[in-house]
Order: sequence, then C-alpha cells, then structure tokens
Amino acid sequence: MSSLSAQTSTSVPRSRTQCFETLMSPAFEIKMNSGKHIVVVAMDAGNEIDDEIAAHLLMKHFSVGHMVFFAQVPGAKIGGGEKEAMERVNRMRKVFPKEFGNQDIWSPTLPDGFTGDMLHERGAGFEPSTFVLCLLEDFLSMVTKTISSTPSASGVFEVKWFLQIAPLLGFAGVRFVNLAIENRVVMGDLENPEKSINCTKAIPSDESGGELRAEYYNREEILKKITKNTLPITTQFARQVATPYSFISSLPDELSSELLDTAFRQFVGRPDPTLPWAEDISIANHRTIMMMLPPEKMYEILSQSQPTEQRLVDLVNAFLEPEIKRREEIGQEPLGEFYALRLGQIATAVEYITDDRYVLNTSATQFKFEVDSLEDSEYAWGKWKEYISKNNCDLTPCYDGLTVLYMLERRLRDSTGSMQAAEDTSMPSVDRCKDMLAILQKL
Repeated sequence: MSSLSAQTSTSVPRSRTQCFETLMSPAFEIKMNSGKHIVVVAMDAGNEIDDEIAAHLLMKHFSVGHMVFFAQVPGAKIGGGEKEAMERVNRMRKVFPKEFGNQDIWSPTLPDGFTGDMLHERGAGFEPSTFVLCLLEDFLSMVTKTISSTPSASGVFEVKWFLQIAPLLGFAGVRFVNLAIENRVVMGDLENPEKSINCTKAIPSDESGGELRAEYYNREEILKKITKNTLPITTQFARQVATPYSFISSLPDELSSELLDTAFRQFVGRPDPTLPWAEDISIANHRTIMMMLPPEKMYEILSQSQPTEQRLVDLVNAFLEPEIKRREEIGQEPLGEFYALRLGQIATAVEYITDDRYVLNTSATQFKFEVDSLEDSEYAWGKWKEYISKNNCDLTPCYDGLTVLYMLERRLRDSTGSMQAAEDTSMPSVDRCKDMLAILQKL
C-alpha cells in the first residue's frame, strides 16, 4: 500500500504553548550553557523534501558537540503566521517520529567507544549534540530572554552556523540584533534576490509587496552587520545538483516514505499560477521531469513531433484562464508565452510515467494539477514508484541539503591540517556535491 493512503497520525500534537515553554524552561537554560556550537536552521519543513534532508544530514553527521535549532517559519505564504509555522513543526514530528514524535528536544546515543571520525568534529569532548524543534519566533524570543537575564561580556548570542533555507517574511531585522553569527549560509541569490523564493521572489512585484521588500532589505543590512562570513547558494547552482532516488531510498524508512509521498505530489501537481514564483518554478519542474524520460520519448515531446494531446491543452487552458483574466483586468504583464506549452509537456510526461490520466472533476469549479486530478492516484503512485526505482531517476534538486554539504566540506577542509584548505570558504563544485551525496547515501 502506498503512503498516499496514510495521511493522518493518531498521536495528539504538542501545542505551541508547550513548545514555547520548553525553550523558556530552567532545564533548557542549563542545556544552553553546555558550551556546544550553536546551529540555527530557519526552515519550512514540508514545503518540498529538501528541508527534511538537511535536518537528517545534521542529525546524522553533526551528532556531537552541537546544539541545533530546527526553527520553523510560516514559509512563502504572504500573511502566514503561527498556524503555518506549527504545521511545519508537526511535519517534522511526522517525518522524524523517533526524534520528535512527542518531544521537542532530542539527543542521539553515541556508540560505545566512539572516538570521532572524519565526519565528526574532533575536540568537542564527544558530548552528544542537542537537537531542538521550535518556531523561529520562539527561538528569537528565547534569545532576547537569555541576553536580558544572563548578560555576558559581549551581550550577544553567539551562533556558529545560521542556515537560512526558508523565506523570513514577517521577521523584522531588529529581531536578529542580539545574534552574533560566524557563518551564515543562504539558499538563495543575495546578488539577485528576485530570483530566489528565500529572498524576494515570493513577494508580489506590485505595490502590495512594497512593505515586505523594504523589510527584506532592512533585515539584510542588519544580518550583514552581525555576520562574519556569508555564503549564498544560488538557485542556478542548486538546480544542477539533483537528489537521486537511490539517496532517498537509503534514508530511514519513515523518512523515505514521507519524502517519496511529497515527491510524488510535487511530480503530479503544479503550483497555483497566481503565486509570484509559479511560472519560474515550472522551468525547473520541466527540466527535471523531461530528464526522467527515455531519450526518444523526451525528444518526441520536446520536438512536438507528436503535439500535446488536445485534452491536456484544454486542461492547461482551464488551469491558467483565471490568472490570465485577472492580469488582463488589472493591466499586469501577461504570463510567458511558453508557460502553457511547458505545462502541457509536463502533463504528457506525467501521464506517460504513471500510465494514468488527468481528468476534470465535474464537481470542481476550477481544474487543478494535483493528485486528486488523476483517474487513479493509487495506481499512478505505484507506476511512478516502479519507474523511478528502476531508472534511479533524479527527483527534486538538493537545494537546502547543500547547506549541510557545505558545512561538511568546511569540516573536512579544517581536518586536513592545511591552513590554505582551512581558509577556503568557497562552495564546493557541482561535481563535488554530487560525489558527496553518493558517499553519504552509503554511510
């Protein structure tokens, strides 16, 4: 049976109040004074599959000497708040039930005689790391409380690594002034922020997005002042490092099952065209899905030697029509001329791989490309799983997982004993990242 049939959990999720009280408790304050390296991951679990991959890599390969905060944010939804952020928390509980199923803090049990290895930082006393599941909002409140109640000589909260793998919409720059960040890694293009969802791409380009854009640039100015080293990982770079099926299948069963379920939904579904980033992401979706096909089928679709079936053309038009009309009414720039063509070609490929068809639900007022739009989603899931397993298809780009690969690469450079290598803070090459993924799936 596919994971599509098991979407609910019988456990009662912990409340926001319980999560907040954990961070503010005296017992947690003691843990904060353990001298471990602080890692903060601003993330939106459940958005794709790469946030969870980053979390897994951190828990597996940074198991000693660190305190890691998996700090959830609402995501790219304009106006999102506590409800959306808590959905991210509950997603983490579902994907990592042994670690966070009914608790907010987890530490691994180190093997007897553990003495460290090339993937674990030496000199940390081999104290197990502490992993904390929380909201970024609550983490920042905890920092403010810590600074005010136990002022240090520096008066700041020192963070070794700050991984920004989600949009920080709604977080004013002043919220971060109590941090002193040694290394900030951003999954996004800081030079061209409009190209990255984690920067300004999710913000409407019209006047309605003016306040959020001003917030972004103010926050960036403050983050620059409080950060020693900043490394942006551009979307263009990240899209060259795919996550192969073999890597996903090597993960623990609970994690692999949930990520494959999400990957299938993203394979079949297309984002609402009203979203500012929907058209651009279709370019990446198109490339990924076309590359899954046999060469002759890909050529057939791309060359239009067999044009997109009229049935699918009609569904694409129905999908885009409301947004086309909306833009015409307000005088907004129309959708790109190749957007509809890409969606039709993607749909053709999806139907080929799943051996299923998209259908218009007669009870729906608007057609959407999603799992429920397939004639038989369970059958489609099985055919998709069989196909990607047999061909070891590349799924979504590694995106957020690259931030942890960078941390691992920096550790390996430090371990060489070479000052030149240790001072190299550049991102490893695309090929090096692919090699690291291949190695990590075997460990």
